[in-house]
Amino acid sequence: MWTMELEFRHLRIVIAVADEGSITKAAAALGLSQPSLTSQLQRIERAMGAPLFERARTGVVPTSFGRTVLARARSVVNEMADLRGEANALATPRGPVELKIGGRPSPLLSVVVPLLGAAYAELHGPDVAPLSVQVHTDPSAAALQGRVRAGRLDAAVLCDVMGFEIGTAEGVRREVVVEREPEFVGLSDRHRLAAHDVIDLADLAEENWMIDPQEDHGGIGPLRAACRAAGFEPRITHEISDSTSAREFITSGQCVSLAQPTSSEGRGLVIRPLRGDPICNRLELAWKDLGPIDPEMLRRAVTEAYHRLIDRNPSYPVWWAQHNG
Repeated sequence: MWTMELEFRHLRIVIAVADEGSITKAAAALGLSQPSLTSQLQRIERAMGAPLFERARTGVVPTSFGRTVLARARSVVNEMADLRGEANALATPRGPVELKIGGRPSPLLSVVVPLLGAAYAELHGPDVAPLSVQVHTDPSAAALQGRVRAGRLDAAVLCDVMGFEIGTAEGVRREVVVEREPEFVGLSDRHRLAAHDVIDLADLAEENWMIDPQEDHGGIGPLRAACRAAGFEPRITHEISDSTSAREFITSGQCVSLAQPTSSEGRGLVIRPLRGDPICNRLELAWKDLGPIDPEMLRRAVTEAYHRLIDRNPSYPVWWAQHNG
């Protein structure tokens, strides 16, 4: 004959019925239907070998045996609550917690940091020192992952170019936060194609191109492969890592460049999508040991921050709706 084994949730059911004095009210308190709670209570009583409750004029009351079971059930539940409280106390940081996070030069981390700080404060309460976040940027995903592996960064948001992936370093954990991010093109607002909603890469065959030499593959590999597929060899005349100088060269019309779709337009710069998305990235969160920081908390902060950046220029919300609708 099958016998049900009592579990912690069964003790909570017994306590709820006793406290509410009603099957209907106990079911509502536990988020169960009345028939479901009645059925579970009956199975509990069969497992115990005797009725725990009897009907009264105002609802149900514990039997003599039920009062004995109830006293022990309350004792077990209270002891479990004490254990959880001690576990939470041990898990709560005793002093300031520092997090070193990296990413490519972009507006993303400036949005991530306050979101992460707010989530950390909400989890641990006002009595715990606020989270201290240090930021490091590098255009190279390989360099960022290397810092994570070496323990110089706790986590990093990596931009891995599809078809030119860097692979995962030993001991590093990675999780995708943005499955597909296109590369747009940045050009002067006086450029002959600036008024176009979408630009064909082939129409830029006669342009001077600028790259960031500090990016993976020297910033050349993905661009060269895409341009060759479009029927031309890119004329790379500018290798610039400084964002201020890079913007000046583009807005003055001296060159064009690949651009993050979350880049802001204005002050002579326009950002346009490339037809067919010839170059796409995958954004991944990489970490090794986050200590008291929950990786899921960090992942949510990065994801929310990215979504907040989608409307920074008019073209990206249109692309995003078409590809993520």
